[in-house]
Amino acid sequence: MAENPFSVELAFFESHRAEFIERGEGKFVLIKGEELVDFFDTPETAYKTGVDRFGLVPFFIRQVLREEQTHDIPAYRLGLIHARV
Repeated sequence: MAENPFSVELAFFESHRAEFIERGEGKFVLIKGEELVDFFDTPETAYKTGVDRFGLVPFFIRQVLREEQTHDIPAYRLGLIHARV
């Protein structure tokens, strides 16, 4: 299995989560490498800023929440549909 291409950004996000919650809970952060670019009200604004600043390369956008939201797809969990990751 391949390493997560956002492992650096995810580690940076997790190590600064408490600070990010204090500064902008509910907002979206744009991170590239170990650089916090800024906080945004919408993921679309964060994405546009990322493209304007970095071009069409991968960058990390995540909503700042105290607890991560999870999604359950019963058909997937029950094996009725399959996905390769």
